[in-house]
Amino acid sequence: MKRIFSYLQEYFAEQWNARLFVSTGIFLALCFAINYGLDAEVAALRTLAHPFHQFVFYFLFYIIPYGVTVCLHAVFAGERAFLREKNFYLLTTFGFALLALYITLHNVPAYVVRQSPSSFAEITLPYLWYYARYASNLLPGLGIIIPLALYWYVNDRTRSRFYGFSSSNINLKTYFAILLFLVPVVLAASFGADFQSAYPRFKFGLPANAVGIEKALLVGFFEVCYGVDFIFVELIFRGFLVMAFVRYLGSGAILPMVVVYAFIHFQKPMGEAIGSIVGGMVLGVISYRTNSIYGGVILHLGVAYLMEMAGTFQMVMR
Repeated sequence: MKRIFSYLQEYFAEQWNARLFVSTGIFLALCFAINYGLDAEVAALRTLAHPFHQFVFYFLFYIIPYGVTVCLHAVFAGERAFLREKNFYLLTTFGFALLALYITLHNVPAYVVRQSPSSFAEITLPYLWYYARYASNLLPGLGIIIPLALYWYVNDRTRSRFYGFSSSNINLKTYFAILLFLVPVVLAASFGADFQSAYPRFKFGLPANAVGIEKALLVGFFEVCYGVDFIFVELIFRGFLVMAFVRYLGSGAILPMVVVYAFIHFQKPMGEAIGSIVGGMVLGVISYRTNSIYGGVILHLGVAYLMEMAGTFQMVMR
């Protein structure tokens, strides 16, 4: 734990700039107000059924706040050399096309189900939507892993192991200790109405007639797929968006990543989205200092499954 605090102290000693952090905070606050006041992301997606349209939407939805934060960094931190680097823009375009693809692929299985012939749907219901949810957690990672691995092999394989898949500089016991500390925090949050409406995630689409061993298998396989998705989240955010951009921004790559990380939580309860800012910052600093995403994987998976268990507890008690 002390080492993590020292990482954070060193980061803020190096990167702290009141105008940068205040202006970024104001920008994020405005984005939160617009999204949660108008339900902006969900409202936009209602008009964008086709996956290609969603891809374009998400590319702009994430690259714009990233660009705003990077520009604030250039203005207030006085680091502008990267703005003259053509490869920075190419990397940013590639990275956010990959992120947009990753997010869009979560919605493709549901789109396919909606486009399926009614006769096919009638035969496969009530399990069709639940199987689509399995696919929505597995397909995004499968869709991005090859282009991401190719980019790493060509450009970054001499700099680090595959965007943080290394345990040489990290004490994993620390992260399990943090999880124990978070148990009462998650349990307390589970009494909120927003939390109970969102968790456990397996309840959405779970066939009502599934009971006994069949229900246990359906839920168990869903939770495995659900967990796999979080590993890819860490790979993208604490791995790629930090480690691939370090050559241009140094530790300044962390703050823009945190802003985009908050944006991917805009369909979650507001408290969770706000918490993602703190979590994204801590995990980003850890990955930057250790060159590893394993700590983030442990914490992210651990918190996700704690929330599933707390949500299940609340559902059973109601």
